[in-house]
Amino acid sequence: MNCVASCSVLKGAATKGPEGRRQASLKAAAARTLEQRQEAARKGAAKRDPEAHREAIRKALAAKSPEARKERARKSAETRRRKREAARGEAPG
Repeated sequence: MNCVASCSVLKGAATKGPEGRRQASLKAAAARTLEQRQEAARKGAAKRDPEAHREAIRKALAAKSPEARKERARKSAETRRRKREAARGEAPG
């Protein structure tokens, strides 16, 4: 793709906004047949490399700051606590 085409694509994406992009993706998905969706799913599954996925996760976690890691751990603990209380039938608080 040349610069003129790629620049206009970027400009269109920037002016469309999140709702416009959502509508465009829904329209594109609705235009695909069942066979096209199945083919895309098969291709995606065939290209998936579990080790590459794990490596990407390791890189993302290593890039997080210590504060972000602590915040994530705090939120996870809070979610576990809420689920535990809900399973016992206790009132939140």
